[in-house]
Amino acid sequence: MSGPERAGADELTRAPIPTLVRRLAVPSATAMALQTVFNVTNSYWAASWSTEALAAVATAFPIFFVIIAASFGFGQGTAALLAHALGAGETREARRLWGQALLLATLAGLIVALAGSAGAPILAGLLGAREPVRAQVVAYILPLLGAGPLFLVAAVLNAALTATGDTRSLRDAVASATLVNAGLVPVLMYGAGPLPALGVVGIAASHLAVQAGQLAWLAWRAGRTGLARGLSLRDVLPCPALASRVLRQVLPNTMTMMATGVGLAVVTAFAARHGPAAVAAYGVALRIEQLVLLPTLGLNAATVALVGRNLGAGRPDRAVESVRVALAAGVGLMSAGALLVYLGRSPLLAIFTEDPLVRELGVVYLGLAVLAFPAYAVVILGAGVLQGLRRPLPALLVGIGRHIVAPPLVLWSLDVALGLGFAGLALAMPLISWAGALTTGGLIRCYLPRPEASAGASA
Repeated sequence: MSGPERAGADELTRAPIPTLVRRLAVPSATAMALQTVFNVTNSYWAASWSTEALAAVATAFPIFFVIIAASFGFGQGTAALLAHALGAGETREARRLWGQALLLATLAGLIVALAGSAGAPILAGLLGAREPVRAQVVAYILPLLGAGPLFLVAAVLNAALTATGDTRSLRDAVASATLVNAGLVPVLMYGAGPLPALGVVGIAASHLAVQAGQLAWLAWRAGRTGLARGLSLRDVLPCPALASRVLRQVLPNTMTMMATGVGLAVVTAFAARHGPAAVAAYGVALRIEQLVLLPTLGLNAATVALVGRNLGAGRPDRAVESVRVALAAGVGLMSAGALLVYLGRSPLLAIFTEDPLVRELGVVYLGLAVLAFPAYAVVILGAGVLQGLRRPLPALLVGIGRHIVAPPLVLWSLDVALGLGFAGLALAMPLISWAGALTTGGLIRCYLPRPEASAGASA
C-alpha cells in the first residue's frame, strides 16, 4: 500500500467519525441525484419522440432492473469484503477478493447478456407491451442487456474506491455521464448529418457510450490504488474458496434489491384496482419519496465503508459510533423531509402532474406515507450496517418480509377487507416500514459488537 493510500486508510480508522460520514455520504448522494437527472433526461427525450417510445422505456425498466440489482449486489458486497480486509491490513487478501469479484462480475454480466437476448421479447410480452410498443421495448433493452459486463464491472471497480474512502470518483463519473448524455441522446435519436435517426435505440446507444466512459474513468481511478497496482493474472483466475466468499456477500444483496422491485410491483397492482389515476398518483409520490431518500442512500455507502473498515482494524468502538452518527443523521434528515413533504405535498405534486384527480390522490397518499420516512432511514442504514458486518442474509430476510410477504397481506387487509381503498395503500406503507425498522434495529443490536465486550475479551 502506497504512502498516500496508507494515510487514507489511517484516516478512515482515526479521523473524527462525523467528518468521515459527511465526506463519504455527500458525494455518494450527489451521484445518486445526478443518476436521477440522467433517467429523467432519457424519459424526456423518449416522450419527445412519441408516446409509444416513452411507454417502451418505462416498460423496459423492470427488465433493466436486473442489472441495477446485480450492480448493487456486487458493489455493496465487494466493498464490505474489501473494507474488512484493508482495515485488518490484509492488502494481499483484499486484492485476491477484488480479483475474484471482477471475474464474477464479468461472468454474471455475460449471463445477463445471453439470457436477456433470448428472453427480452418474452419478458416484454409478459409485462403487457403490445405492438408497436413491444418492438420498441426489445429494440431499446437488447443493447443494454448485451452490455451487462460494463455495468457490473463498473460496480466492482467503484467498490474498491469506496472501501478506500473515495466516493468522489463515482460522483464525477456520473456528473460527466449525465452531461454528455443530455447532449448525445437527441443527436442519436433524431440524427445529425450522416448519422441516421435511431429513435429509442439512440437512447440505449447514448447510455452505452457514457457507461463505457464511466467504466474507463473508474478503472483509471481504481488503478491508482494499491489493490490494482499489485493485481496479477493469478488474482483473477477462478478460486472457488474466494469466489464463494464473494458470492455469499453479493447474492443476498442482489436478492434484497430484487425483492424491492417485487414490492413496488405489488403496490402498483393494488393501486391499479383504483384506476389509472391512482397508479399515476403512486408513481409521482414514489418519485418524491426517492428524492427525499437520496441523503440516506449516501449515508448507506458511508456506513458500509466505515463499519467494515473499522471492524477490520479492530476498532468496534468507531464502528458503533459510525452507526450512531449515520442513524441520527438519517432519521433526522428523513424526519425533516417528512415534515416538508407533508406541508408542501400539493405544490410538489403539481410539479409532476396537472391532472387534478392524480394530485388529489397523491395528497392523500403522501399525507400518510410520510410517516414511514424515518423508518426508511433505519431500514436502509441498517442494511448497510449488516453489510458492513458481512451479514447480508438477515438484511435479505427483512427485505423479503417488507417487500414480498407483508405487502399482499397488509394491503389486502386495509384496502379490501377494511374497505379503506386507496388511503389503505398509503397507511400500509408506515405499518410495513416500521415493522421492518424495528426488526432491523433488533438485528443491529444483536450483531453489532459491543466495544466494552471486545475490550474485555482482549484484556
